[in-house]
Amino acid sequence: MPIGAEDTTSPEDDPKGADGEISEDVVVWTRENIYEMMLNRSRDQNFHFAGRDIVITERNVGDQTAIGTRLWTTAEVFSEYLESGVFPLEDKKVIELGAGTGLVGIVTSLLGADVTLTDLPDIIYNLEPNVSVNTRGVKHHPTVCPLAWGVDLHAFPKAAHYDYIIGSDLIYDADVFEGLIQTIKYLSDAETTILLGFHLRVPDRDLKFLNMFTDAFNVVKEHELPRQGKAVRLYEARTK
Repeated sequence: MPIGAEDTTSPEDDPKGADGEISEDVVVWTRENIYEMMLNRSRDQNFHFAGRDIVITERNVGDQTAIGTRLWTTAEVFSEYLESGVFPLEDKKVIELGAGTGLVGIVTSLLGADVTLTDLPDIIYNLEPNVSVNTRGVKHHPTVCPLAWGVDLHAFPKAAHYDYIIGSDLIYDADVFEGLIQTIKYLSDAETTILLGFHLRVPDRDLKFLNMFTDAFNVVKEHELPRQGKAVRLYEARTK
């Protein structure tokens, strides 16, 4: 208690009852449950794109393994780049891989595209409300659906054409690289533009993916994203 402070605790506020035992209704803060609370906390981030205020909810922000429910830098600068109009998006069919919190797909939808946002089933619970809240009144109502790379492709008709396949910060686990390449190949055709933006963080891992990607696709251009220097890149590619 601070010096000079008045003790205003009443008997009802005391976690111990008359018998000195701690009441079952009282939460006793321990190092373990404080740590768990910090791991599982949520937060909102605010943006303004395409003339709209956007609120993105992140979950489990204290958990370093919760990749898909947190917002990453590349998503914001990729969205800014798309908003600049460098790629025509009005009425285009777009599918986003690893949509995460949904920012890039949401901005793409606000720019007039017909967007399908995909991610793993355990990410969708956060992605869906973010998309729903931020895309009211758009020209084409976006679709959110689960997709595990290289696994759930049967749910996407091979005859479907996408003008763009987009993804942001997908390069985090070398074990999924083959599935990611397989998925992009399956969803693309000769008229599809592939746009992958990511932050080069782990040189050996990231260069491994880039080698696989350039072997499988023709890189048309390497774009620099706003204010990011050489660490963050956007790769524009087509099928071979």
